[in-house]
Formats: sequence, C-alpha cells, structure tokens
Amino acid sequence: MRKLEELLEQIEKSELPKSKKAVLNKVKLLRTIFKKGLAAVGDLSQEMGLSFPTVNALILDLLEKGLVVAREKGESIGGRRPVLYQLNDGIFQVLCIEIERFSVRLVVLDNNNNVIYRAKSYPFEIVADSSRITDLTSVINTYLQEIKVDIAEISAIGVNMPGLVNSNTSTNETFYTGTGSDFNISTYLSDRYNKYVVVINDVKVAALSELIYGAAQHKKNVLVILMDWGIGLGIISNGTVYMGNDGFSGEMGHMVFVEDGELCYCGKRGCLETIASGIYLVNQAKADIQAGVPTLLKGLVDIEDLQPQHIIEVANKGDQYAIDLISALGKNLGKAISMLMQILNPESVVLSGKFAKAGTLITIPIQQSLNTYTMNAIRKNSVVELSPLDGNGYAKGLARYTFEKYFEQNLDLLN
Repeated sequence: MRKLEELLEQIEKSELPKSKKAVLNKVKLLRTIFKKGLAAVGDLSQEMGLSFPTVNALILDLLEKGLVVAREKGESIGGRRPVLYQLNDGIFQVLCIEIERFSVRLVVLDNNNNVIYRAKSYPFEIVADSSRITDLTSVINTYLQEIKVDIAEISAIGVNMPGLVNSNTSTNETFYTGTGSDFNISTYLSDRYNKYVVVINDVKVAALSELIYGAAQHKKNVLVILMDWGIGLGIISNGTVYMGNDGFSGEMGHMVFVEDGELCYCGKRGCLETIASGIYLVNQAKADIQAGVPTLLKGLVDIEDLQPQHIIEVANKGDQYAIDLISALGKNLGKAISMLMQILNPESVVLSGKFAKAGTLITIPIQQSLNTYTMNAIRKNSVVELSPLDGNGYAKGLARYTFEKYFEQNLDLLN
C-alpha cells in the first residue's frame, strides 16, 4: 500500500497554487492525526489553525480515500459526542533496523504499530570500517527475500544503532567512519534502496519509546538506562527526549570511572563500560570459566558464544556465580546512576535492555548504591523501575520517529 506516497505525488503534480495548498493541508492533517492518535475535528481545527468546516471537508476527503477511519466517539462537553478519527492501518510502512554490537533485528511496522512483516534477528558485528556497510545491506536483502516483499512496498527505513550518531547529519562518529567522519549511513542506504532513511542512536530510541509507550508515559523528567553490551543514558527533560547539540548526549558508559583502569574500545581508560556492561560481564565470565570457577554457564554454550543473556538466564535459575557477577555490576552501575541523579533530579530511573530481565537481581544492588551515594532529599522522590517494553517495544519508537521525520522532510520540501 502506498496511499500516503500517492497523496504526496498529487502535490508535486499540482500546478494550481490553490490545488496544491488543499493537498498540502491534507498531509498536515494526516501528520496532526498521527501525533494525536485519536482526534475530533474540533481538536484538529484548533491545533492546525484552520476553520471547523475546512478541517471537516478535509476529513471527509481522507475518509473517502481510505487514509483515515472513524474509530469511536469521544466525551461530550455539551451536545453530541464527537467522532474521533485515526489514520487507517497500513498507509505508511517502516522497515525498522535495530543494530546491536553483535546482532541486527529487522521488522516492518505500519503507522499504527501493526506488524506487517515479522521480526527476524541475524548475527552481525558492527565495525568502524565504512567499507563493511555491505554486511548490513546483505542482511537487509536477506530479510526482504525471506519475508518475500518488494522494497517498493516500504515507505521509509529507520535505523537505530550504538555509537555517537549525529542527529543533524546522520553520521556515526564511532562506527562506519571509514577514513574520517564523512561517511553518511543515511545517504548510503537512501541511495541504495531509493527510500527516505533516518538514523538515530539506540538510547535515544529507548528513551522515546519509554516516553510514548513505556514506563515514562505521563512523566516529565526521567533517566532511561539502556543496559546491553554497552551502557547508555536517555534523558527525558520536561517531557521531551534531550538530544544535545549534536545528538551525542547520554554517553554514560564512557564516563571515566576508574583511574588508570582497563582500556575501553573508545580509546580511554577506566570507562564505566569496563566495569558495568555486557562486554565486561561476558569477558569476566569467560576468564573465570577458564580459571575453573564453578557455574552453570559451563556447558550451556560454547565459551566463545557466551552472551549477556546467558549469564542472566543462569542467574535467574539460581547460579550463585552469575548472581554475584550481576550484583557487582549493579553496584557499580548504581554508583554511576547516583551521580546522574544528583545532577538531574529525575522523578524516575527506568532500567531497560537485556539486563532488565535480571529483575531484582539487578535492581536491588543498584538501589543499595543509590541509598549509599545519593542525597536522601533527591532519592526519596525518585523511583527505580524496570521497562515494561519487550519485543517490538523499541521498534515502535523507531517507527514513530521515522514517520515524524518523513512528514517533516516532505512538508519542508513542499512548502
């Protein structure tokens, strides 16, 4: 389905200013409905600064085209209950690409977060060399072949990935840099697939997803800690995700935590990630297993295939070694979080990512460190909670971000 794209093509073909403006208003109306989810004509009229009859006429046209549907009736403030409108299913489809350090997950969602094509994960290693971007396109092509879909059916591509992703240029200063920082992942994929492409840091997507769909809903000031192979911080300030000047905010994992500590992959020594991350956890477990430490991890998987989720799995089964390992990590992480709480004074700290599955095995040591290192007046009005999101939770945030950027791009070009 390419209903939205067809509407945009109408604008490009419109020669009369009045005709072009009418179609442009339809696109603006679609964007407004999308942001609101469900909305009545009166609310849309007020939001867009257009008269009630104008918006009503636009709605009727969009209903006829199948772009909008009437879902239910809202609350009345006197008189009849207003009809609430929503975007129809499938008018916009996003290929969501979620890149981790050693895997990549792909899924296709529509504008209402329906799964159009099921999610699949593939082994994948993200690297610094930009010439290896073909590893990613190979995975994308494999996925498209397996789900039997033509790329023409996809409206846009959204990519979230670790590293210093510049939100202004879509370059990554950490991965796929080539000989410098001039390689643009967004441009490369856009040229390769002839699609609009958005690239964003994975922690920013985590924060956005929690804000819209997860634990940070209806909250203003929240810290979202993404605990996977690395450690990242998403900052929600006054109800919006804080990006920073270049999109580099939240590099919590690379705060220097141990003087003259272990060398981090970023080039500095003693970063938090060297003592509190999935990479640390796996490396420590490998060393201890080889040293003969008793643990259920032995025989679970080949030592070279060990991943953080394996350690969490046996810890949840009662393996004392894994529990102690996670506890030590949690105490270090809690100390780092206490510093952030002292500075930012959040109402909530949301723990997300793979380590959230450790439950109280990770939250209790974190809370113990917070009790030790955080001022009581700051700590007492802040809660630590686990993310409720799973499966496509962050893909939904990525799809929404991509959809919003797609609208902005086209409206900027058409205005």
